[in-house]
Amino acid sequence: MTDLPRTTDAEAFVREHATWLVRLAYLLTSSREDALDLAQETCERIWRSWESVVAADDSRAYAATIMTNLQRSRWRRKRPFEIPYEDARHDAPARTMGFDEVDAIRQGLDRLSDRQRKAIVLRYWLDLDDVTIAEALGCRPATVRSLLARGIARLRDVLDDDSYDGRPS
Repeated sequence: MTDLPRTTDAEAFVREHATWLVRLAYLLTSSREDALDLAQETCERIWRSWESVVAADDSRAYAATIMTNLQRSRWRRKRPFEIPYEDARHDAPARTMGFDEVDAIRQGLDRLSDRQRKAIVLRYWLDLDDVTIAEALGCRPATVRSLLARGIARLRDVLDDDSYDGRPS
């Protein structure tokens, strides 16, 4: 019977943060289907390592680290391929913001390196600090600051470039 409280707590955490997990996964993958798969795999990992999640100072940051590591492993197993933006026109963020804004941000993020995109998502969507992002990405906090500065500069350039057609460079 000692398993019941653990199960209930993990289930409650996943229920409470499910939308957040899917949104984070979407920002990391830029694909609705991949995001749902990644979020599900993250929930499984949260379940299996619930003691570590609950023992962390910030359980959401720990869950974000789990997801980032899973995404990194997926990327290493199978290099990413292009996903047409037409497939993403029916996503949830487009219903809360204008599609043009969401599409421009998504296109801009896709123009960044994988590490720059992850750093920006973890900082500006999850509001994590440099140390936590560094742990999630497996680098130093100074590297995170560099990734953020270069990524933001690149994102500004891309968003200011009216000739951008949506294809990664």
